Amino acid sequence: MNAKQIWQTAIERLRPRVNSAVFTTWFQGTSALSFQDGVFIIRVPTTFAKAQLETRFQELIRSTLVDITGGPVEVRFEVTKEQPAASDNGADSNAYRPAKRTYRLSKGRLSAPLRGKRVPPPEAAPTINSLAPSTPPETVYRQKKEDYGIPARPPVNYKQDQPEKPAPSSYTSYAEAAAAREEPIHKEAPPTKEYSPTHVSVEGLLMNPRYTFSSFIVGKSNKLAHATSLAVAENPGRIYNPLFLYGGVGLGKTHLLHAIGHAGEDAGLTVLYTTSEKFTNEIINAIRFQKTEEFRSKYRQIDILLVDDIQFIAGKESTEEEFFHTFNSLHNANKQIVVTSDRPPKAISSLQDRLRSRFEWGLLADVQPPEYEHRLAILRSKCDSLRFTVPAGVIEYIARPVCSSVRELEGALNRVIAYATLHDAPLTVSLAAQALEHIYDKKPPTTSNLTVNEVLDGICRYYNVNPELLRGKQRDRDIVWPRQVAMYLMREETTASLLQIGTALGGRDHTTIMHGWEKVHAEMGNNDLVKQEIASVLDSLQNHSF
Repeated sequence: MNAKQIWQTAIERLRPRVNSAVFTTWFQGTSALSFQDGVFIIRVPTTFAKAQLETRFQELIRSTLVDITGGPVEVRFEVTKEQPAASDNGADSNAYRPAKRTYRLSKGRLSAPLRGKRVPPPEAAPTINSLAPSTPPETVYRQKKEDYGIPARPPVNYKQDQPEKPAPSSYTSYAEAAAAREEPIHKEAPPTKEYSPTHVSVEGLLMNPRYTFSSFIVGKSNKLAHATSLAVAENPGRIYNPLFLYGGVGLGKTHLLHAIGHAGEDAGLTVLYTTSEKFTNEIINAIRFQKTEEFRSKYRQIDILLVDDIQFIAGKESTEEEFFHTFNSLHNANKQIVVTSDRPPKAISSLQDRLRSRFEWGLLADVQPPEYEHRLAILRSKCDSLRFTVPAGVIEYIARPVCSSVRELEGALNRVIAYATLHDAPLTVSLAAQALEHIYDKKPPTTSNLTVNEVLDGICRYYNVNPELLRGKQRDRDIVWPRQVAMYLMREETTASLLQIGTALGGRDHTTIMHGWEKVHAEMGNNDLVKQEIASVLDSLQNHSF
């Protein structure tokens, strides 16, 4: 057996001994380079894959090769680009130079079947320059095809009285017949006499130039999604194919999708970005105007397919079937597929099982809401992009409440900046609190007449602690907890601002007050005993005669 056959046998033996997801990630894209003098060299697509195979699987691979060859084997890995296979007639593989595929031909450009034809002599076929200037380009292109012996397609005459949906018997597949029963998400205007089938779009949606990897703020909540997206952008079609990004709204999934697209375009690849809504409308209109071949050519002759909000194709029978075949065509050609969703595949209830299994085939990466430090980094980056100086205290105040969306976080910052600009006032924490009082502070106005000093005295009496210790820096548990309860009750039961509460408790920062309030609030939600304790403290405050 030669090296290629040995490696193929080894792959078949390794497959059941390795987890399927791990096998797809690290063994896909490998091949045998040579086997000489007991040294078996394996080609790997990336340096990262080489490191993983050397550290985790080298001994397993070596023992498998020893069993196959019957002799000692040394395993080595080399990172090289895969060369195209030689043709059957023994021609040199280096002579093969595939041209870059496109999914659209401009008018006047010869299609792929004509490129290999012998060009006729000048007297046999007129050139474009020899035609009269008044000859339209369509006529020139049609004449040249006829000169090569290819019959011209008869023009399609779309009449105004032509039925919008042809009879089901005229469809070429079950998917096309099913699509006729579906309505576009946004209905198109009825065709007129001037309507041409070329109006069916062959272009993808534009990508946001601001959504790049350099502008993406990485934190614990999105570290996995960022790392896998970057790996896909560097080696499209080789690892993590498909890549399925999921998470709540406004957390950065679309940002990562566009960043992958920009990286692919910079590498000279053909990238198509679309949404499930646009994909659904295009397949329906392509069937309606008999342009399914153009539609399939558009989506299946690309290098990277990016689809946003894939969950919306669930339940649309023909759209799911067409996407299923598009997925298979691209995946078999080692073309990269990246989709986003607001939930994992298992949670998309009406999605076909065959699509769900393919989405789970590659890698699932979730994006979680940002934690406090991450929110701070996002706000600081946003301030830099706006070229607006915002004090650190204001940024910390905006970032302190738990936020489930980056858009909501940036919207709060925009509101504070606009509020300060409209009132011609400096940016301060108190101004930020006024700007966000209806957003961040949703509790009803308090009816208590307590003051911060009354709360402080009541806390000291209930927990039997010295007021100076609460104002001090001591961090003992029996001091910290009463101090945090004081912060909570001062904010809930008085009209004092965060700065006033901090001053009453020894000049503490407003962020410390917010942290203490959040701590007690969380404990009350998780522990009924704590809730009863706080109610008891409040009752003692309200019933005590000062």
